[in-house]
Amino acid sequence: MVVAAEASGDGLMSQARHSEFAFETVIETHLLGNGYLPVDRNGFDCDRAIFPQEVLAFIHGTQPKEWAKLEALHGDKTGEQILSDLCKWMDNNGSLATLRHGFKC
Repeated sequence: MVVAAEASGDGLMSQARHSEFAFETVIETHLLGNGYLPVDRNGFDCDRAIFPQEVLAFIHGTQPKEWAKLEALHGDKTGEQILSDLCKWMDNNGSLATLRHGFKC
């Protein structure tokens, strides 16, 4: 989709129509309309730049055997160990490489 910029009297684009918020809203609406689920923004960990509970739920739900092995080693600290390892891995390898190749605990 191409939208022509409309100039206001001072030559600037209309901020009400052309803003990052509007762009985010279009993307969010599209994703939610196509199978994505909303996430509570209060669950975001700013220091780690992740949603810890979402990450742990995904790993636990998609890799139950691996989770059980880690849980046998780390007990009730399993979640924190996974998050720590994930963040260290992403710091060293980047988010894109982590998404493409996974990470090791």
